Amino acid sequence: MTVSSPPTAPPTQRTFFGLPRTMYPVAGFAAFDALAFYGMQTILVYYVYFAVAEGGLALSTDVAIAIVSTYSAATFLATIFMGWLADNVLGAGRGLRWGAVLALAGYLVLAAVPGEVGLATGLIAIAFGAASMWVSEGAVLGGTLNAHESKRESGFTVYYLGSAGGALVGITLTGVLQSEVGFRLGFLASAVAILIGLLVYLPFRRSTEATAPVVHGHGVKGWALAWPILAVALGVAAIIGTVAAGSNPSTIVGLGALVLAAGMFVKLFSRRDLDREHKRRVLHYLPFFGATAVFAMLYQQLYTTVAIHSEASTDRVVFGIELPPSTVLGIAPLCTIIVAPILATLWGALGDRQPSLAVKFAIAFGGCALAMGWLAAASGTGELTPIIVLVVIVFVFGASDVVVSPSGLSLASAVAPAGFETRMLSLHYLGAAIGIAAAGVAGEGFSPGENETAYFAAFAVVGAVVAVAMIFVRFAFGKRLIATDGTTDGVEVL
Repeated sequence: MTVSSPPTAPPTQRTFFGLPRTMYPVAGFAAFDALAFYGMQTILVYYVYFAVAEGGLALSTDVAIAIVSTYSAATFLATIFMGWLADNVLGAGRGLRWGAVLALAGYLVLAAVPGEVGLATGLIAIAFGAASMWVSEGAVLGGTLNAHESKRESGFTVYYLGSAGGALVGITLTGVLQSEVGFRLGFLASAVAILIGLLVYLPFRRSTEATAPVVHGHGVKGWALAWPILAVALGVAAIIGTVAAGSNPSTIVGLGALVLAAGMFVKLFSRRDLDREHKRRVLHYLPFFGATAVFAMLYQQLYTTVAIHSEASTDRVVFGIELPPSTVLGIAPLCTIIVAPILATLWGALGDRQPSLAVKFAIAFGGCALAMGWLAAASGTGELTPIIVLVVIVFVFGASDVVVSPSGLSLASAVAPAGFETRMLSLHYLGAAIGIAAAGVAGEGFSPGENETAYFAAFAVVGAVVAVAMIFVRFAFGKRLIATDGTTDGVEVL
């Protein structure tokens, strides 16, 4: 079997603020990637259900929720194939660059081709392109941090900070462009952003990708490559067919992601070349995989039900100016920009004395539960929700995301066995796909102006349950998981 493994980074690697300089081009590229992706996703739900006269497709809100959630979940689901492709065919460096080109084509299709055909074609290209970039970015970044293990989580937090900065600009820019000019220009802005990101990254790619996972041998060819491609094509056809039949495609995506995740875990645990310690690490990763899925389900509400609530049931007039409905969503990446540097510095300074991952996750989910509970109460008053309520709620979700997402990426990267580095990151994103698909299924029960209180309250309960569960995980599994020196005395994560 052909496997990939990252070369060991030299101990004398030059640093900047304590982190290897080679990681910063990845963080910079991630900023443009996020600008394009989240800028487009922010206006996507409105594009689907706005009237034709407003530039939309005039579909129902429940269809809009299903399409947006299916697209988001399918993007995460595609990471499993794109991660395998990067491990066995492309290598992480080319996976990043080729993914950018594919995503660029998708954004251009959305901007240029009207109607449902343009929507489907563009979203498919963006999903696979973004998936390739995400797993490859994580693998390339992980390679640059191999000689700086104690700084790994700080490095991933900085990477996430770059993404947050791009997301903030993208959400703000596309929201204004869409409201003032139209959806086409908003989509075109995403295409321009990914092109700029690629042009900025290319001059630094050799030094940055020097420690990235590479494909050894001749790679996978012939039928071994054809079968996965055929499976992906059939999956895409099944999703399109489900939409054409009028059913919710989120169900298919969610079940597919769940089956793939189960298969990957079984494959990991059944590998004979993995010793007991490596399998124990993967076993202890399972609760965090489940928590990632639930958090994705909660966070997806920002781009579906909360976005709809912002447009239909929120007082968005500030100082006499009515803000675009997507504006409030920019608070989440703004929060990341404010909180991430603080946490990156704090985690780096504390080192092994920092709070365990289970405790971090428990605090994050507790905050989400309180935020959803407040939104449930505000939506039940019978009046328009003050925009300050949504600002605080989205800010809380942004702060929680700073805790959950970088830590989850860092953990997945750290527990990955040799030859499974990129696919382990794919497994992390697969958990997100399961959660987002579940959000799409749950969205069928959302009725704006009718059952918003009960709907948001249910998600508040889910967040509270997971918060309590993570405390139990901390005491059930013990204190340490990852060994950095061949022993069990490694990085504290539980």
